[in-house]
Amino acid sequence: MKKKVLLTTLALALMMQSSVTAEATHKHKWVDDIKNSNETINRYTCECGATKDEVIADIRDYVITFDANGGYVGEPEKETYKGRIKWLPIPEHTSDYQWEGWFTEPEGGELVDNTWIYEEDTTLYAQWTLKGTRTLTFACDGGSYIRPITRKLGETVDLAGYVPEKQGYIFKGWYEDPRTKENEVTEYTFNGNGVLYAKWEADPTKEQPDTLMTTDTIYLTDEQYYERISRIQAIIEELIERYLNTKGASKGAPFSMSWRNSYGK
Repeated sequence: MKKKVLLTTLALALMMQSSVTAEATHKHKWVDDIKNSNETINRYTCECGATKDEVIADIRDYVITFDANGGYVGEPEKETYKGRIKWLPIPEHTSDYQWEGWFTEPEGGELVDNTWIYEEDTTLYAQWTLKGTRTLTFACDGGSYIRPITRKLGETVDLAGYVPEKQGYIFKGWYEDPRTKENEVTEYTFNGNGVLYAKWEADPTKEQPDTLMTTDTIYLTDEQYYERISRIQAIIEELIERYLNTKGASKGAPFSMSWRNSYGK
């Protein structure tokens, strides 16, 4: 009989210990119990049946302002209810930006979610991550080829390692304005696609190549451009007319494959 009572007592003790251990290791998942909350108390319940009350003294509505920080938000202000905002708005930006959430500061700060309790009028800031790319092209003006660079938006590249070569000339840097070539660019930030133009200076210690073709860029006004195009067009028409007359074709006759083939031999 004593043995039976001892076993029963031991079993009860183990059950009580197991219950205490389970309760100690259980992590409550609190859910806002709106039905049993009021103006001074926020009540929370857990799926295990436990409850927790949060007393809010002198509660009032606060104005929360949303700063899209370069983007756009359709609802720039909201008022709190019981110190909270049930839904945070979702801002918009261009496709180059990814929204990271609402924060207490424009940079850094704390990430705010729907459970945040506000104790004063507050401004929240959207934070973004650049995810697009842009390309920089090099116009070497007769120099050796430099491969274009593609980088993420906002990234900066040092141009010291991008140096073309040109026979008889000294490279004098990269410039954004192809006409004046003033204000040398030593680093480039990829805020957009861009073109940089090489500047050259004749090397007095070396002989420049003897060529009829200049590698220097020539800039024309619109009037000069269309004048030259008209002259080239007139020359081409005259050559075509001479060719057709030589072949015995009538003026204005369409070109034949035999003409193109013989011309391409």
